[in-house]
Amino acid sequence: MGELGDLLRRTREEKGLLLEQVEQETRIRVQFLQALEEEDYDRLPAPVYVKGFLRNYAAYLGLDPQEVLSLCQEAETIAPAVAAPAMLDEPLEPVTIRRSWQVLVLVSAIVVVLALWAYQRYYGGTLPFTRAVATPTAVPTTTPTSVPASPTVPPTVAPSPTRTLRPTATPTVVGLHLSIEIIDQRSWLLVLADGERVFAGILEPGAKDSWTANERMVLRSGNAGAVRVTLNGQDLGLFGEAGQVLEQEWTMPGVPTRTPVPTTAT
Repeated sequence: MGELGDLLRRTREEKGLLLEQVEQETRIRVQFLQALEEEDYDRLPAPVYVKGFLRNYAAYLGLDPQEVLSLCQEAETIAPAVAAPAMLDEPLEPVTIRRSWQVLVLVSAIVVVLALWAYQRYYGGTLPFTRAVATPTAVPTTTPTSVPASPTVPPTVAPSPTRTLRPTATPTVVGLHLSIEIIDQRSWLLVLADGERVFAGILEPGAKDSWTANERMVLRSGNAGAVRVTLNGQDLGLFGEAGQVLEQEWTMPGVPTRTPVPTTAT
């Protein structure tokens, strides 16, 4: 066990905390907490998640997240990107197949030319697809005598009745409608609508969901940088920064805002 794992384990034991208690508060699985304290990075997910785990765990224990991250050398090691395969310089079909097609086309052209030559010689120079075109004879035309046209009276168009336009009623928003979308990384979410828990769990990237409340809506995230928030049709952007544990409350006009619950233990 290195300096990082010893610091995390010693601080947790000094506070009298069990790994199961830490899991309930931080939403980090016990197996990942054990891997962090043992510095066994083979049991951990990608480095970006390791940084988020360390940041949340350090804040929960009352440690400086930046100091803890500086001790994690393994988390800074990003796997090299897999090189994209080079484009082929040669066509996929064999050269022999292409040459066979070229020879076949050349032979077909020679056969067509010889057939046309033999046909033209046999029929004395007249090809089967030629025919005589008759020359049209011009027919004299008679110029008609112009007759003065009678004046045309334009028809009377009855005016169309005028319709009275009714004013369009402006829709009013009733209550709070919260929509979220998970991007790039997974995130744990807790959603309260009018004081009632309507969702609690982990959502994967690409997941979307929405909830409605009459007076009060509360959103808590264990990875605020992975959550895009839309409230009543207005895009509020990302909920926070990557790995940040954040809670936000929205209320209808006239409804008092409650005091947020602390997200870290003391």
